[in-house]
Amino acid sequence: MYRGNGYLPFCNTCVEEMYNNYVEKLRSREMAMRRICMKLDLYWNKQVFELVERTSPNRSIIRNYIGKLNIVKYLNKTYDDTLAEEAEAKDKDRVETTPSSLAADSIDENELDSESSSINPELINFWGGGFNKSFYEELESRYNEWTGGKEISDPTEKALYKQICILEATINRDTAMGKAIDKSVNALNSLLGSMNLKPTQKKEDAETIYDKTPMGVWIKRWEDNEPVPESKPSGLVKYITVWFLGHLCKMAGIKNSYCKMYEDEIAKIRVEHPEYEEEDDEDMLNDIFGGDPAGTDKEDEQV
Repeated sequence: MYRGNGYLPFCNTCVEEMYNNYVEKLRSREMAMRRICMKLDLYWNKQVFELVERTSPNRSIIRNYIGKLNIVKYLNKTYDDTLAEEAEAKDKDRVETTPSSLAADSIDENELDSESSSINPELINFWGGGFNKSFYEELESRYNEWTGGKEISDPTEKALYKQICILEATINRDTAMGKAIDKSVNALNSLLGSMNLKPTQKKEDAETIYDKTPMGVWIKRWEDNEPVPESKPSGLVKYITVWFLGHLCKMAGIKNSYCKMYEDEIAKIRVEHPEYEEEDDEDMLNDIFGGDPAGTDKEDEQV
């Protein structure tokens, strides 16, 4: 379960303590490292350990050793591979006069050092250590493809995208090597489901999506494109004072400044009934209908 996700079932502190305890008991750092590899089902290679011991005197040997195992040459190897290689080496020793069991497993120190020095430190900080340069480039390309080159601010969303890219790259590599990919595919589908990116989830009916989306989310999406303009505090205060307090005072028969403000505003929009003095009904009808009460128009007059 842990190996399928690229993790160990112990934290870094516990692994360091186990290594130090084995060093005290076995009185050999090499034997202690081999015992750690056996316990954690890691690949053991004496040449890798000697390289780490020489190049990392002031750093954690156990962490640096595990990081070196993540290069393509040793990727996905376990302690079973160590036992198989040692058994094969013993068989060769029986036949050949010159021992050469470790020739195929020799490690090029210059190759490892030059490869690690050419990797951008920002990629190592973002994706973690232990990968080779081509794998970092593949991860970065997949991440940009998934995010569209946009900066992801949410840490949870960013972590999910990173795991998706790592699983995709791992599935492609294992497929090329003829290894089983069922666990990786299941883990990838689980991540896609967490982010609602499965094809079946995208085919949901639009009305179902609308029903599930809260009103506040729709308001936020709307205001992201067309923000609500800020209201003027003075206009809002006047509106409440006139049309709420003033109206309330008018209804209650309270004569005060609020009632006076309300009456003044009402007076501005009040329509007065026209008064006709010394005019007959015919003039009033002409004013109302705008023409001759008999219904004649200019064309009839011309005729």
